[in-house]
Amino acid sequence: MHRGPFLALLFLTAPGCSSSPDTWPEPQAPPDAGTPMPEPQVPDRAACQGLSAGPGTHDWTVTHDGRERAYRVHVPPGYDATRPTPTVVAFHGYGSHPEQLERQTGLSTLADTEGFLVVYPRGLSAQELNGGPPPPLQDNTRGWNGGACCGSSQLSQVDDVGFVDAMMADLDTHVCVDPRRTFATGFSNGGFFSYRLACERAGRFAAVAPVSGMAPSSGCAPSRPVPVLHIHGTEDTVILYEGGSNIPFGRPYPSARDSVRGQAERNGCGGPEEQTYQRGNSTCVAFTGCTPESATASLCTVQGGNHTWPGSPVSSGNPTRDLDASLEAWRFFQGRPRP
Repeated sequence: MHRGPFLALLFLTAPGCSSSPDTWPEPQAPPDAGTPMPEPQVPDRAACQGLSAGPGTHDWTVTHDGRERAYRVHVPPGYDATRPTPTVVAFHGYGSHPEQLERQTGLSTLADTEGFLVVYPRGLSAQELNGGPPPPLQDNTRGWNGGACCGSSQLSQVDDVGFVDAMMADLDTHVCVDPRRTFATGFSNGGFFSYRLACERAGRFAAVAPVSGMAPSSGCAPSRPVPVLHIHGTEDTVILYEGGSNIPFGRPYPSARDSVRGQAERNGCGGPEEQTYQRGNSTCVAFTGCTPESATASLCTVQGGNHTWPGSPVSSGNPTRDLDASLEAWRFFQGRPRP
């Protein structure tokens, strides 16, 4: 069967996306997280100087692997260019783009209240991987090499981890990022990729909060315990709560609970499970007794929830109002700076 419609159906994150292209790279069977590259050193900093970017939303680019890669940055009011500022890097889902994720999550609005930076990287499209120029935002083939997921970036084994390294280095020339308080989140394919960063860039990201995206099924060996807050709906028919192998040309992935349990084991969590949140259809449970104690692995389950961002002000799919994924992720991040 033709690949495009199935991929478009499976990973569509908003109405109005165009159909997939006719040409896709041939499937490959690399390991879940690719071949990990050595982590770059991330020195601490007490202050910054000479940085000129101010409050507002900025669109910047950086060259990586011979391609111009784009990312959007939201800088809150009251930002001080001399002081290291907490930073949340948010990865869009397959077929989406930074502008859509910004609206979907409301993270920029939350950042204005809480005083953190938000970075929205843009994944590569099939057209770019085939040597063409960046397509319009409505193109529905942009994605991340998240291991088991998704699309042409995964099939072509794009070095998206290397892109994140290059982007963060470029970001440091514009704004004053706090290296100890840099976090990652993402939706769907972006959730898979944020899990991958927890495995391969534990020295960069203090904690991660995937939404509707799973951990690698093997090959995860972080350099330090990384706290994880995983948010998922039980009726998600795109990325199945109980795990599965329904991703076209992808690979099998674990359940939400097994994803979190695996991270708990890596974090040495030997204590009892503890309920940390309950409202309506949404409940969060944490594995405790971790090393360090703050390296909890938590699962927030939305009973009856589907493939959407909980608490979103704009998402289709009737997102729950019993859990605000953006706010809960930020609360989780606040108490978990990198040691």
